Amino acid sequence: MHDSIFQPHRYLDFHTHRMRHADRADVMEIVSVHPGKGHPHQYFTIGYHPWWIEVPIAPAQHDTLVERLADPECLALGEVGLDNLKGPTLNRQMEILRSQLPLAVVTGKPVIIHCVRAFDQLVRVKREFPDIRHWCIHGYGRHGILARQLIDQGFYLSLMPGLPDKKYQELCEAIPLNRMFLETDSMPDVSIDDIYFKMAGILTMEVTDLCRQMNVNAQNFFQR
Repeated sequence: MHDSIFQPHRYLDFHTHRMRHADRADVMEIVSVHPGKGHPHQYFTIGYHPWWIEVPIAPAQHDTLVERLADPECLALGEVGLDNLKGPTLNRQMEILRSQLPLAVVTGKPVIIHCVRAFDQLVRVKREFPDIRHWCIHGYGRHGILARQLIDQGFYLSLMPGLPDKKYQELCEAIPLNRMFLETDSMPDVSIDDIYFKMAGILTMEVTDLCRQMNVNAQNFFQR
């Protein structure tokens, strides 16, 4: 559905929290919005982040998500997820996540996931929602073995910005290029251009070819 917005010559910032390059035609930024803590941009995702919600979504919050997800420029539900270091108890976070995921089923939208030290629980929840076609864990920076396990469970992985070259090399060896995304996550002093140049060097490919691949991945991930 969204094929035409992903242009092969553009740097795709898969996950950020504010637009920094609205004036650049060669950059596309997908802005993650938490209701009440930001406003939609072109283009955006929306969901209740586990740090900022205490209980499963109420009817009014449900209606807010339904309205936003119906916007053609809203590409996904997210970021939603699980964090074993911050927020409510993990069991409560699983309830909150489960309260939002049916909206991805109804709208046909993919899901962008925040996950910190709760991957087993995330896989368990994912299996409860087989009708959601595509899931991506953003900000992934763990080891290659876990990356391969998550790929086998059907996830895409968007790499954490600012990782050491050795870690990027490990993850490039573990993650198929067609299941990977690159992001800034609004990290200070991190440029999406620099990330692409670094990754292109590690992958021994041209930056233009890496841009093309990331946009093809996005076409596949966001299509309905």
